[in-house]
Amino acid sequence: MLIVQLAHLDTAEVNYSLLSPQIINDAESLSGSRKKQFLVCRSILASLLKQYCHIDSLPPIIIGDNSRPCFLQHNLPDFNISHSKDWVAVAISLNGRVGIDIEVARQRKNYLNVAESIFANDEYQWMLKQRDTLTAFWQLWTLKESALKLYAKGVWQMKSVKVDVENQLISAPFGQDFYYQYQQVASVHLAVNQNKPIKKFILQT
Repeated sequence: MLIVQLAHLDTAEVNYSLLSPQIINDAESLSGSRKKQFLVCRSILASLLKQYCHIDSLPPIIIGDNSRPCFLQHNLPDFNISHSKDWVAVAISLNGRVGIDIEVARQRKNYLNVAESIFANDEYQWMLKQRDTLTAFWQLWTLKESALKLYAKGVWQMKSVKVDVENQLISAPFGQDFYYQYQQVASVHLAVNQNKPIKKFILQT
């Protein structure tokens, strides 16, 4: 099972009862929207674990490969977090690893030039054929970045991720298994990748 929670920072609430004193203390070193983002994401993660795994408080988190947060206990579900503007998304996977990326729909200067330089030619040509090329750009971008985050790779490797939208296939030299979901929710493009078949996908907003 793959569960994703999407939330806006203006309306999201922090459930402090699910957070450890260490998490709350860590948040004190942050300020403004960064502090709210940190607390909201960990509160959502804790709530998902409580709802789907019957874990009453957020377990210890460490920083793994390529600055990717993960649980200290390897037997716990894999999770991944993404944020864009005032939106955040948290994904947990009950079978396998997960990578998620969200992007708020917005104009991007010279996005056609960016796409031509970092997308494969067939991806670029597919994008040009779409009615809304900017929407297609963000779809490809989030799919590629979620695939990178699945295997804890950097954005500089984006060009190595190949997306075949029409046949619903993703491939990359650093990983063999990519199973994804893509949706646009209001103004948010959301893509999530897992390294095992997605038997059930739950999106909460």
